[in-house]
Amino acid sequence: MRTGTKIGSAAFLLACMAAPLWAQPKEDPGDLKTTVEALKQRLREQDRRIREQDTRLAELEGSRKAGAVSQDAQREAIRKVLAEMKTDASTRSNLPGWLDNLKFGGDFRLRYQGDCFNWGSTASAQKKTRNRARYRLRVGATKTWLDKQLEVGFRLASGESEDPTSTNQSFTGNYSDKPVWIDLAYARYSPKAVKGLSITGGKMKNPWHMNEIFMDSDVNPEGFWTEYQAPEFGPVQPFVGAGYFVLRESSSDFDTTMYGVQGGLKWDIAKDVQYAAAGYWQDYDHYDTSGASARGNDSPLTHVPAFGVIGLANSLEVKAFGRPLSFFFDWAHNCGEADSTADYADANNAYYAGVKFGKNKKKGDWSAKYCYAYVEANSLPGNFVDSDFGHANRKGHVLKGEYNLLDDLTVGAALFLTEPIFSPTTTSGSSAYEDRTVTAQVDLVWKF
Repeated sequence: MRTGTKIGSAAFLLACMAAPLWAQPKEDPGDLKTTVEALKQRLREQDRRIREQDTRLAELEGSRKAGAVSQDAQREAIRKVLAEMKTDASTRSNLPGWLDNLKFGGDFRLRYQGDCFNWGSTASAQKKTRNRARYRLRVGATKTWLDKQLEVGFRLASGESEDPTSTNQSFTGNYSDKPVWIDLAYARYSPKAVKGLSITGGKMKNPWHMNEIFMDSDVNPEGFWTEYQAPEFGPVQPFVGAGYFVLRESSSDFDTTMYGVQGGLKWDIAKDVQYAAAGYWQDYDHYDTSGASARGNDSPLTHVPAFGVIGLANSLEVKAFGRPLSFFFDWAHNCGEADSTADYADANNAYYAGVKFGKNKKKGDWSAKYCYAYVEANSLPGNFVDSDFGHANRKGHVLKGEYNLLDDLTVGAALFLTEPIFSPTTTSGSSAYEDRTVTAQVDLVWKF
């Protein structure tokens, strides 16, 4: 009885459930296909989003494990970069085209200098000890065209006079305004078609491979210079140069000129071992009518008749204790007319030897240098020999040191201990370097 009742109830329930299905109209196959495609598209979109979220979660987990910066820091960094890019683009769009490839630079030097005369001598002091505060300011610019094949540059510098060996200005003149001079003004062409060739005209940096005693580092010749640096032959790179320079132009007298040639090489002997050598010939024409100061040539008052200077410069650099160690030896000889003046005959040779340890490039760097120089009266044009050394007819020792307080700020000191090779019997009354001399300098230099 109970079994029959259960079967009847189940049959009734199935009949009730089936009745609505039979009553539904038949669905269109096209509508069903559209619905299925829509569902498939939705599933694909959900799958893509899930993959993106998984990738992002993996990146975040990797950043967390690597100790990456916070999201706020990342957002701030991105914001700054975008702001800088926007500012740079805005600035570039507002600048005139002639400012492209234009660079400015220079340096400022503040110096104390003390000069003590007659040191170690029993002779009566003819000149008082000098203590001076001095400065040097140099500002210049360079501009390039034609994919850096053509360069034009200039530099303005301080200086008390037209002296080619000094751009120093002493504190003096009752607060007067100080003069500014043209220190450099040149054009240089370096054609890419002939790699290594350069042609320069104007008032240029000294192209001669001469040490700072033989030719003062402030001397910038005026004329034309052509140089060719040949392609490297393995570890050796040879070079050759020739030039024509004007010292004095006159409408009523001979012009004073100098022409010369130079050749040499740079040789990478081994790792951290480099050798460089250069030989040169300089022929001065009518130097005796140049009007330049004699400064040791023959006497404080007169010039040797002619200069034909042959010279040789050598340097060797190695590494010692992780720093560069350099050795120098230079020699020069005047082949010009002989000097018949008593005590100055055959005084035609100059020698220079030195050593330097360290190099100044960045904060914390330091260097120290020592050299000895022997410059006979008629070996080199005295007007261009180093002014701190005392020009020609001098011998003595030079010690220098420099330390980088910052990448672009250095402090340094120098000491010159010099004396005349031959003490002249005739003095000019204006030459401070007729006696034994101690010159001390302390510098603060900012390069920009």
